[in-house]
Amino acid sequence: MRRPAVYFFSFLLLISLTGCRKIFHGSSSVLNSTDLGYYTITELGTKLMEPLNLDDVIDGYTEKRSYLPGDSINYYISGPQSQQQVWITDVNNKQVFSIPVNVQKQSINSAKPWEEGFLYNKSLSSTLPLGLKSGVYFFGVAPLVCKSTSPAPDITVIYPTNTMNAYNHLGGKSLYRPSLEDRSTVVSFRRAITYSPNNTGLGFLRWISTQPYDVNYICDEDVEDYNTFANSKTVIIIGHSEYWTRKARENIDQFVKSGKNLLVLSGNTMWWQVRYNHEKDLMICYKDNNLDPISIDMAKTIRWYLPQLNYPIVQSIGADFVGGGYGQKFAVRWNGYKIVESNSPLLNGTGLNNGDILALHTQEYDGAPLVTPLVPGDSAVPVINNNVLNFNKVELLGYDYAEKVALDFPLGVPTGGSGTFIVFQKTPSSGTVVNVASMDWCNPTSFDSSASQAIKQITKNMIDATLQNHSLFTH
Repeated sequence: MRRPAVYFFSFLLLISLTGCRKIFHGSSSVLNSTDLGYYTITELGTKLMEPLNLDDVIDGYTEKRSYLPGDSINYYISGPQSQQQVWITDVNNKQVFSIPVNVQKQSINSAKPWEEGFLYNKSLSSTLPLGLKSGVYFFGVAPLVCKSTSPAPDITVIYPTNTMNAYNHLGGKSLYRPSLEDRSTVVSFRRAITYSPNNTGLGFLRWISTQPYDVNYICDEDVEDYNTFANSKTVIIIGHSEYWTRKARENIDQFVKSGKNLLVLSGNTMWWQVRYNHEKDLMICYKDNNLDPISIDMAKTIRWYLPQLNYPIVQSIGADFVGGGYGQKFAVRWNGYKIVESNSPLLNGTGLNNGDILALHTQEYDGAPLVTPLVPGDSAVPVINNNVLNFNKVELLGYDYAEKVALDFPLGVPTGGSGTFIVFQKTPSSGTVVNVASMDWCNPTSFDSSASQAIKQITKNMIDATLQNHSLFTH
């Protein structure tokens, strides 16, 4: 995560040096919705990714990421010319309904597809079937989220569309690729998208589709509207939910403050602040304070832990990547969580005892602040530093070692980190938050194998306890 080699010291200089297209129209001392929509496209280099061959697959996009049954959808579809219909499938690859369309191979009609979108011709307009169950669906490789019409669904699941867009390099660039020196600072949702089961929680989605819960599925953008999940008892963050707007974070905090519950089945969660343009078809993330043209510190699209945003991640979810790190780099590690609180109601039915390892291959962990930093090989059980969190209750259920890169973090922070599986309550009247702190908890490898029974049982225990208003604490 190196910083770009060139820094720009003012907005005007930024424009003159890069030849960027100006879309930001100034700033004020007060942040408002008008400010949030502005941005300046900043090209960090000319190199592009090699184009991906999509000739043999159905690809495309819709104007929005989520819809209600009965909504009209404009589909932009490209693919082999031998089909007169396209099937919409669910997370188990089951055909659910079809749309009549004469599929044609389309060309990308923009010079900068990562910014401007693919600009496919509209293939058809079609109404999402009334009565369609809320869920995540796909036409070809493209995802489509159907929200619930239920007035009070038990659970709301947040599908990580922001992270998918951030990593999507189709069209030439992403927020990461071809390299940090050549990446883009804005990315369009109006592109074909490649999705990874490791980033989108596909294992969890398949499992919960077999469970008897009333589930409302929404995308990241929907979290900015509190009403899309306010009537649920529990919100679940899945996959690799790394990119969050301020409004979305505020709404989730409000939900927990109201006495409702949050299950964080993700890692490296809430790492970057992003914002959308006014049309909400672009996601903006400069990842550098000096590149972002907006003058208000709290709106800068940088890492959430940085002091100038004044909104620490740990105050929302109890742990962050500053305290965590990479789960597969230390030779000495548990490859999962070493259990330290086997009497927790969350572990009922798993057979796990203190000292046992909950197997969980994890690429990136989040970690809670500890009284003493964790060093691989330590025999002492880590202790959460509640003087930092100042929560009403906090309990550690398991931990693992993690390695973080010192250059990514403030001076003085040790390179040794930890993954911490925790449950906490911020205040006596707030809801309960469980944070499994692993970006791989919801993967197919975690949910679909015979060794995954404990993961599924713990997840079911969490959900059932929150829906039945049972305590999630040992004491």
